[in-house]
Amino acid sequence: MSQEFAWSPNHRFRVADGQLDPGAAWRITAAPEPLGTPTWMAGFSTETPPEIIMAVTDVLARTGDTLDWTGETHPALQQPADRRTLIRTLTDAGWRSTYRGGVLDLEAPDELARVQVRLDPPGDPHDLMAHPHLYVEIGPRGSGGYPPYWQAMVTTNAPTVVVDALAQALTDPTPLQRDRDWMDEDLLAHLGHRTGAAPDNAGPYTEADLRGAAAELCEEVLEEVEHFDFIPEWYIVDRVIPSSRSGTPTTWGQLPAEQKALACLLVEDMVVAAAASAPALLGLDPGANLDRRTANRRPAPPLTTALNELPFTIDDLKDAAAYAAAAQINGVDLSGIAEVLHDRPVGDGTTWTWGSLPDAQHEQALHAIDRLLTGAAARTSELFAPDFRPAPLALVAPVYLAGPGHDRTTASKPLTDRGWTTEQQGATTVYTSPCQRLRTRSTTDHTGTSWTASFTYQPSGEEVWQATADPRTPPEIVTALHTALASDPGELTRPAWNTDDGLVPIIAAGWHDNSTREHLMWDEPDTGMASVYRCTAPAGQLFVGESRDWQISGGKLHPGEVEGWTIDMSENIPAPLLEAVTAAMTDPAPVARLGRDLTSEHLQYLHIRPLTPQAPAGPSARALAARTRVVLSPPAPATSRSTTATNPPDQPRQPAR
Repeated sequence: MSQEFAWSPNHRFRVADGQLDPGAAWRITAAPEPLGTPTWMAGFSTETPPEIIMAVTDVLARTGDTLDWTGETHPALQQPADRRTLIRTLTDAGWRSTYRGGVLDLEAPDELARVQVRLDPPGDPHDLMAHPHLYVEIGPRGSGGYPPYWQAMVTTNAPTVVVDALAQALTDPTPLQRDRDWMDEDLLAHLGHRTGAAPDNAGPYTEADLRGAAAELCEEVLEEVEHFDFIPEWYIVDRVIPSSRSGTPTTWGQLPAEQKALACLLVEDMVVAAAASAPALLGLDPGANLDRRTANRRPAPPLTTALNELPFTIDDLKDAAAYAAAAQINGVDLSGIAEVLHDRPVGDGTTWTWGSLPDAQHEQALHAIDRLLTGAAARTSELFAPDFRPAPLALVAPVYLAGPGHDRTTASKPLTDRGWTTEQQGATTVYTSPCQRLRTRSTTDHTGTSWTASFTYQPSGEEVWQATADPRTPPEIVTALHTALASDPGELTRPAWNTDDGLVPIIAAGWHDNSTREHLMWDEPDTGMASVYRCTAPAGQLFVGESRDWQISGGKLHPGEVEGWTIDMSENIPAPLLEAVTAAMTDPAPVARLGRDLTSEHLQYLHIRPLTPQAPAGPSARALAARTRVVLSPPAPATSRSTTATNPPDQPRQPAR
């Protein structure tokens, strides 16, 4: 009947070919006793590749590393069976698994192979065709009633070595040589092989192409964060601040509104800045972990808390940024990958785009990129392991290059602490000394806060002197001026002063004296980016627009550059006020700043180190000193979400834009 049978020497194993049922034309049986009742069976359809069947028969022919078909202790006769290795072999190869109703379904990444394992109940040990314990189906899903390309079935008691051999054969990437005349044309078309053309075993894309595409997607979705202000808060609002865990755990959403807004802004900056380094998550060359686009893109929110008193650290921000970055990457699903990559070239771009690939290869590529994105999301903490340049919370020096900072209120504190009254006049606040002769005006607009201090001679109302600081003046220097202004108002109203006494601090600090006969000029020696200047020519010899007032400046002030600042003081400014300003400029103590507020033109001249917030007294001191590793667990549902959000972070990946 055109059937062939082969027996093992001890008649415990039998291999049959040409069985009447084409769904199991090849059949293998095994019995614990010679010529006994089979304890397990395996069947393979007519079109099964012989390499698959040989993988099983090779196991039957061996005991360890030796050829041995004999003995009731043969590994292929042992029970109970263990399916963990089979499942691990398939999942390690990228097969996706789902479990329902006691049945585990596994599917290959290209969706051309499926394995079904009946676990509870395990299946009838003697029923090979109707309800096998293990069923393998090869071919496109939903083929309209047509049989699969080939299939395999295994009964319940098949030992571990048999099913493991089958799994290894299914996932073996070694290409096989075939005569295309014997191949199914529908299968060839599905795999992208054209009739009359030699198959290209390498395929139209490489692993490097896949990683490059995944890296592009990572970079783009991380950059996308800057276009949606709600995204950082959406991701981290319910996440516990790591440094608070040793005390009373606090989530980012429980912070005061101004602190939460600042934290979300800094996390946004860090995620966007890290986008340039995203290729490192795919094993590609990383970019620099600094993106100048984040500098001053959006102003920091008003903050009444000093930076060194914030209840979170840089490590806390890194944890939140890694979590937000992972959630953002995980927000891209297969349809999003397909949409973004559709028209992008593959390889050298001369033949293929991702969207023009044959169906099977296109699907396989999408799933491969999806797996790479999942792996990248699990590694986002690596993006934030290095120190950011500059640190999100930083201590910087010298002060004259530190910029205006984010706090526009501290400069007035020396005045109000000494009993100066305040009066609001539109956008201007007027501070008046108890003696009514000294005043300071602050005016705030989109550029910042400017300050003008003056002394008015009371009987006539004539202004005797004034000092004006522009909006970019560091607040520490303005604070020093106001401290001197409020310390002894009586002394500041005396008419006679040797103003040059105010230069003592810069002389002591070694500033260079570049003065000429008609110009007094002192320059900072290290960077040359701070100076004190006054024209000393007689009043009758001044050029048009020139004055004998003091001009104190710091930073770059060349044409077209507005990163520096200036303070203008009257020629007869009291020496204590000039000395207060020059002493503040030469103070070597670093000042606290947000890294995002530091100007790129001054970064190379600044000494910057991370700011460590002061630990409050009591048990929470240990909390602020604690450091924990980044745990990229699925985002917890937030108690409140932005109504404009389209998908919470724990939803499937969404299209990148």
